[in-house]
Amino acid sequence: MSDSKYPETRVVHDRFEPCIYRPGQIARCPARVPKDNLNREQLDVLLNEGDQRVGATVFRTECPFCTACEPVRIDVTQFVLTKSQLRVVRRNTPLLRVEIGTPELTRKRVALWNRHRQARGLLTDHSRRDPVGYQEWLVDSCTETLEFRYWYGDRLAAVSILDRGTRSANSAYCYFDPRLSKMSLGVYSVLHEIAWCRENGIEWYYLGLWAADASALRYKTNYYPHERFVRGTWERFTEPQEYPPQPDGRPEATEGDCQGEDDWVDAESLIAEDP
Repeated sequence: MSDSKYPETRVVHDRFEPCIYRPGQIARCPARVPKDNLNREQLDVLLNEGDQRVGATVFRTECPFCTACEPVRIDVTQFVLTKSQLRVVRRNTPLLRVEIGTPELTRKRVALWNRHRQARGLLTDHSRRDPVGYQEWLVDSCTETLEFRYWYGDRLAAVSILDRGTRSANSAYCYFDPRLSKMSLGVYSVLHEIAWCRENGIEWYYLGLWAADASALRYKTNYYPHERFVRGTWERFTEPQEYPPQPDGRPEATEGDCQGEDDWVDAESLIAEDP
């Protein structure tokens, strides 16, 4: 592992592709492989400069006609839960068991991953659906990576992949069973991991890319205060903003209101078989 603060990388993939979040747009995200695995300090540096990690590579957007995507990070020390988020925590904490380990490849994980992406409208002709794709996307890594497993009884309900730095943690990917959407498992995983960051002295929790008119990404700015990397500078946001309507036609990822007992679905009734 290199001792240099800024890691040496080389480009291994660079081409124009259809954007999965903004139909009609062209995406360019050159993938770079670090010469050595990133240490915690190096991960902090890259995240602070707007990099994302996928598999054993890092990248930042260099799209030719669009600058809509902005990295998002939550200020762990200042974060305050909304009433809706507090309800999600109170509802789920007695029901879910959380394990932390290293990322694994299993049949159930691949099936759950594909089911989640299908429900979110994120499977395209270019998407990998097979175990090799899962291995390359969510198991392989170039830095210290943890897997948070959220169990409902003996059922794997959600999986979150988290990179650990010294001052930063990066939520690389999270997927959950869409049949349990009223449990707001995506929200719960974010809140649980923010609490874990606070316990471990981590200041910034990164949530990947956001774009105002991409419905699948809209949820990422529901946590305050947060910062967005706007044209090369981190800008702070302390209250909800007005955004344009979503034109992409995809289902919006929301927190879920969880208003009353009638809205709280018995998860066992939704799952007849293991995936």
